[in-house]
Amino acid sequence: MLGHYQINNDLNPRGIYDEKTKEYKGNPYTQFEKVKEDLKELQNKLDEPNKKYQDYLKQLADWEVKRKEIEGSDDKEDTIRYYEKILKYIKEKLPKDLKNKKKERLKKVRKIYNGKKELVEIYKSLYKPVEDFVAQHKLSDPKYQVNFDVSLEVKEFEEKFFSFVHQGVKGSFYGSEEGAKRLKSLLDVTDFNNEDSVTEFLNKIVENLEQDQRSKKKGKRIIKQQLKRENVLDFYDFLFSLDYLNPIYKLKLGDIELSLLSPGEKGAILLIFYLLIDKDDIPLIIDQPEENLDNQSVYELLVPYIKEAKKRRQIIIVTHNPNLAVVCDAEQVIYAKIDKTHNYKVEYISGAIENPKINQRIVDILEGTLPAFSNRDSKYTITKTLEQKV
Repeated sequence: MLGHYQINNDLNPRGIYDEKTKEYKGNPYTQFEKVKEDLKELQNKLDEPNKKYQDYLKQLADWEVKRKEIEGSDDKEDTIRYYEKILKYIKEKLPKDLKNKKKERLKKVRKIYNGKKELVEIYKSLYKPVEDFVAQHKLSDPKYQVNFDVSLEVKEFEEKFFSFVHQGVKGSFYGSEEGAKRLKSLLDVTDFNNEDSVTEFLNKIVENLEQDQRSKKKGKRIIKQQLKRENVLDFYDFLFSLDYLNPIYKLKLGDIELSLLSPGEKGAILLIFYLLIDKDDIPLIIDQPEENLDNQSVYELLVPYIKEAKKRRQIIIVTHNPNLAVVCDAEQVIYAKIDKTHNYKVEYISGAIENPKINQRIVDILEGTLPAFSNRDSKYTITKTLEQKV
């Protein structure tokens, strides 16, 4: 029947049109198509919850993948479990590990320090023959003895330290003068030739950077924030490498090192060093070794070493000092005179101290004439009397 309606052109395939309902009725084809549309609509309505559910399942699966990515694992950076592991480590293990690392760092510092002490011993062994030779000619008065000393000394530490540490940032070393003063106080109390004292110094430096020592509260400070440079490892390398600590060999007069002596004392100690160490036996000419030295220093410092040196070589000295000419027991004294009125004529007289003419010249020139010498001698009566009583 349906096919009949579809091919029959005399009949309306859609059926009879109802003006009231505005629909075609009575046509099975139309009814079938409508049922199909209604069924499809019902199916769509019925499938919508399922679609939503399926969509939910897909979103849930996507979220699970994303959640697993966020949670991550212990060894995957920028994940929750990775940061949980780090936080747990910071809370439970870091303090102990940090303490052990600091101990390990100090062990390495001690190893470096001992290496530098070995250098000191090498220096000493190299100069030991010289020291032994000088030791044979030591004077009774220790303040005039020539000594050698090898020690570890700090060089340019303050300049390097403040090239890292910012004195404009709050902390123990805040302020140009105050910070420098605090650092100097730490340096001054440290014996850099003592291993324990050096490690204590390093601990104090770190302590001053970690805690503000300017007040009793000692507020905590972050070291990195007090540095001019961002890389804190560079600062630690400087501080704990001990590159600023090196063996220094010093020549001393008594307990005073060469750099702290007066110009006259420096010249005298270098002359003494030369007199003792030089093994040549050729004549040695010295021009006014007493320059910038008082008579006591000449007598107590130069005279003994000159007398020792002249046992093995001829010493010729140009001098105006009686201690060198007389007290050194000169075998021959040469008196020189220049006559400026007669075309700068030069005359020489030589002889032993006991020679009357030479003796007279010594008294006149070196002692300022006999009356002057006698005058001084008479005024020294009080001192001589006190010495006799002692």
